[in-house]
Amino acid sequence: MTPINTVKVTRLSSVFRSFQSFSTFRSLRVRLILLFGVAIFLAAALQFATSFQAAMRQANKLFDYHMQQMALALQDRDFDEAQWHTMPGIESNSFDFVVQVWSDKGVRVYQSHTYRFLPKQAPLGYSTVTLENGEWRIYAAQADNHVVQIAQKIDARRNRALSLVTSSLWPIIPVSLLLFVAAWWLVTAALAPLNRIGLELANRNADSIEPVSDTGVPEEVSLLVTELNSLLARMLQALQSQQRFVADAAHELRSPITALRLQVQTLSRSKDDIAISQAVGRLLGGVDRASRLVEQLLALARQDPSSQNGELSRIALTSCVEQAISDLGPFALSRHIQLHSNTLVDSGSNSEPDIDIWGNADSLRIMICNLLDNAIRYIPESGQVQLDILATANKVTLTIQDSGSGIRPEERTRIFDRFYRVPGTSPSGSGLGLAIAKTIADRHKATISLADSKLGGLSVQIDFPALPD
Repeated sequence: MTPINTVKVTRLSSVFRSFQSFSTFRSLRVRLILLFGVAIFLAAALQFATSFQAAMRQANKLFDYHMQQMALALQDRDFDEAQWHTMPGIESNSFDFVVQVWSDKGVRVYQSHTYRFLPKQAPLGYSTVTLENGEWRIYAAQADNHVVQIAQKIDARRNRALSLVTSSLWPIIPVSLLLFVAAWWLVTAALAPLNRIGLELANRNADSIEPVSDTGVPEEVSLLVTELNSLLARMLQALQSQQRFVADAAHELRSPITALRLQVQTLSRSKDDIAISQAVGRLLGGVDRASRLVEQLLALARQDPSSQNGELSRIALTSCVEQAISDLGPFALSRHIQLHSNTLVDSGSNSEPDIDIWGNADSLRIMICNLLDNAIRYIPESGQVQLDILATANKVTLTIQDSGSGIRPEERTRIFDRFYRVPGTSPSGSGLGLAIAKTIADRHKATISLADSKLGGLSVQIDFPALPD
């Protein structure tokens, strides 16, 4: 890279760093005003540089013409050496012209100014030379027996062009100040909607989640207002869900706590060992039901979409099924329930391959455990539960079938509601198992549906989107 290019890159880097320094200002108003100020300054500097270059070109043309006219006027005169000293306007010119006269033998016979360094005899016409005291512009014309040479320092031309530009561009300063004030006012007016939104949010109560008004908001800010209102709507939904959850949990916990209190009172009034043993058994059963209800409530709270608990990643659905079967195996064995599982791919193979989906392993294990628990709990002893995984090109289907009595079609629309239990079922359940399964399925972009089982009971089918190839 050449030195000139290196200097240019260094200057561009310094300008870029100066723009980056604006990010240290916390106020958006200050940033915009400073950026407008820099833009105004750069525009003024660009206009000054452009005007200076134009003035310099005009000055060069004017002075070159003036030098030519001087040389022509002097070469037409047939004076001897003594008369050169009395030429009018030569000694007192105001543009630092140096007049030199050379004889036909190359001897300088006259010069109008005394300089330590002056140009030597130059070729005829225009030329530019560089001496120790700067650059010179020269014009030489041939006379009968002498050469008239007019020389002028480039600095004189540059100073003249600079004075002309300065005198013509002085209005830029007040105009720039007016533009800066106008930029301040425009930025303040443009940011007024943001200030209004900030004051509106600052004056709200903690439980106020009404949408922010977008009246008079520009298009660039309306997107921010729209997203803010969307966030407030999600917060309202999460708050309502939390309030509903707390109310339902308090309602559902009231019954087992009341039952435990009655059982404790019964235990305190028992006199013989048989009555005490029966009361203790009922008390332990009530404690187990309350404990299971609390566990289900905690599981439902963790799987709520607003909690964002656990990230989704590529996992093996078959591994989640194996863990769930291992967890529920003792419970199924205690009720003499036969658990069967089968994994199929679209080719019809049953070689138990690993089938991957996009999900969270802990959540899927909880979902499968809840579905298996319901199937095992609500079917008669010595029944069957069949679990199948079918992988196709478009989806992965998990099906759990049981040999129980099933659920009537008119009851299936409410079966996924929290704390809803089909009338006539045993009181050991909490009414949260299918609600938890539905919540986890929704989180995994899966669909869950109920149908009649080939075994005679209920069939729960969950369709997961397949991973892309």
